[in-house]
Amino acid sequence: MSELEKKIINLINIYNSRDYKSCISKANFLINQGTKAGVVYNILGAALSAINLHQDAIKAYNNAINFEPKNEEFYRNLGKSLINIKKNKEALIAFEKSVKLKSKNDDALFNIGLIHLKNNNYNESIKYFHLAIETNKNFYKAYYNLGIVYSLMGDFQLATKYYLDSIHINKEYYKAFNNLGSIYINLKQIHKAIEALNKAIGINPNYVEAITNLGVAYMEIKNFKMALNYFNKALKIKPNFSQALVQKLFILRKLSDWSEDSNLSKSLNIINQDQTLITPWQLLSLEDNPENELLRAMRYGSQFKLKNKKKLIHNNSKIRIGYFTPDFFNHAGMMNMEGLFKYYDKDKFEIIGFDYGYNNKDETHKRIKKYFDKFYYVSDLDDKKIANLSQQNCVDIAIHRNGYSQNSRTNIFSYQPALLQINFLGYPGTTGLSFIDYIVADEIVIPKKNEVFFSERIIYLPNSYYPTYAERKISNKNYNKQMFDIDNNAFVFCSFNNNYKISSKEFNIWMRLLKRTKGSCLLLLANDELTKNNLQKEAIKRKVEPNRIKFLNFTKIEDHLARHSIADLYLDTFNYNGHTSAVDALFSGVPVVTMQGNSFTARVCSSILNSFDMNNLVTNSEDEYENLAFEISQDGELLQKLKKQVMHNKIHSNLFDTKKYVMQLEKAFLLAYDNKKNKNIVENIYL
Repeated sequence: MSELEKKIINLINIYNSRDYKSCISKANFLINQGTKAGVVYNILGAALSAINLHQDAIKAYNNAINFEPKNEEFYRNLGKSLINIKKNKEALIAFEKSVKLKSKNDDALFNIGLIHLKNNNYNESIKYFHLAIETNKNFYKAYYNLGIVYSLMGDFQLATKYYLDSIHINKEYYKAFNNLGSIYINLKQIHKAIEALNKAIGINPNYVEAITNLGVAYMEIKNFKMALNYFNKALKIKPNFSQALVQKLFILRKLSDWSEDSNLSKSLNIINQDQTLITPWQLLSLEDNPENELLRAMRYGSQFKLKNKKKLIHNNSKIRIGYFTPDFFNHAGMMNMEGLFKYYDKDKFEIIGFDYGYNNKDETHKRIKKYFDKFYYVSDLDDKKIANLSQQNCVDIAIHRNGYSQNSRTNIFSYQPALLQINFLGYPGTTGLSFIDYIVADEIVIPKKNEVFFSERIIYLPNSYYPTYAERKISNKNYNKQMFDIDNNAFVFCSFNNNYKISSKEFNIWMRLLKRTKGSCLLLLANDELTKNNLQKEAIKRKVEPNRIKFLNFTKIEDHLARHSIADLYLDTFNYNGHTSAVDALFSGVPVVTMQGNSFTARVCSSILNSFDMNNLVTNSEDEYENLAFEISQDGELLQKLKKQVMHNKIHSNLFDTKKYVMQLEKAFLLAYDNKKNKNIVENIYL
């Protein structure tokens, strides 16, 4: 063995001992002595790469290649450092040279697949991961990344298969268990999810991603206490872990636990500065800031790249509208959409349903489905296949009903299922996506000054953007105050918004109103004991007897509407207004008081009341809101006048004129479609 070979072996041993600084020093010493061996430069590059000095590593690898231009390993290592500094094009060239020198090169093939995955070239990434597996049948990371690709494509069955294949080869691969658990959550197979995630944590107890997902799984089965424990556990390990922080903030609001509100501003700052992909929906109730909402939407939306730039023009005799949602069931938003489907103009339009939900075939579903010309169950199809099905059906307008709300599959729209793509109703905010053309709104929810915070152009309807269905049924059940242990003469405030919309700001006002209004009480919706206990404790803190808050359980919507009869005044929430719940109150004869804010979600109830010709109940500050509510509670004549006005406007205002709403929406759709199809322009629509 030559002296040089001995020195190289020594250098390799130092590298393997992870003493990278000594390795770099020794390698540079050999090079300065005039050693001309590609392997020395390669080891130097590897050591530099190990301490993240990738620019220097790249120089070392290039020097190694100069000495040995046919050594495929040098190109592979060069490619890995190029990936680390986000020079993917150059990295791809390096890996391709490595494969040219050695065709059965699983590592280089795998890295080519990774680059295509980062570039959202899913089919190419699948191809190269399979080539890597052909070369190395036990390449568990290739199976794992196939799972990632198919998950991103919305093919959860194949994603599950490949995660399981990865685990079969490496039973300690906790990342695969975590991703498998995430898939099971999407498929609503929660017990399987919990099992998989516990296995991930059993292997790596500090794996915060799996700990957070376990919290999400427990949220799905409404075990909020356990969910909160897991979010706290993740944050104890990694205090600024935004995914866990978002979930914790949301669940604290859901439980009406405001004990950490003093840290809210700091927490939101951490989240807003983080470049991680975080779904923006759960943050809508936490602040009233349209600029931050746009930034979060754009960051989250960066994962969805337009994959089909072909202009899909169909010459249908009628405009075909596709509605894409998992919510074709007794869902708050869907109840008010029923009129759109029932009364659409059959001479001008055809409507097609694409249902990607699970286990939703209730009575509402069966009734709504009959209104459609065609209806497809697509939960088992991947996103591209759903888009292809839409294209095969020559859909002209694709309605993205869910935006970034729960269970949404936004990636479908990256394949352009239709020429015109519209964000409508389910997510009250911008998607931040260039390939979503429009958002349906009105001049209250998106005033002129706020247009800059929306990536979409805006369809401005003349009345409220929020649809209603005037034929909803109110049950004949007779409810009275005594059934809820309320005195017959008591003034009854109510707020039937989801608990996550209620902050300490509203609650402070509500408690002051109870103290100022003798004998009054407050009706809230809550069916878990933890939330009830928290709200009662908060009442006691404010020196209000806890029994003045009356909790109603969730029930059939017809009965819920009927029990509004015991309420006198609906009090809206601030950052995230009542949508369907505000409509429910008006439909049931109860006046609504709101405070208009800045963002879309904080202006919805103002829009509803304006369309209902009762913008006298819209306030612009917390003081105005409280004073108006108090005035109504003290003035019996005013209350009766408002209740009569509500019943009159239910018949005579625009809000519950379902057929008129449908005509206006269809007119807007026709204008928007004509602009895109015949003029190739997307601009605001004003009716």
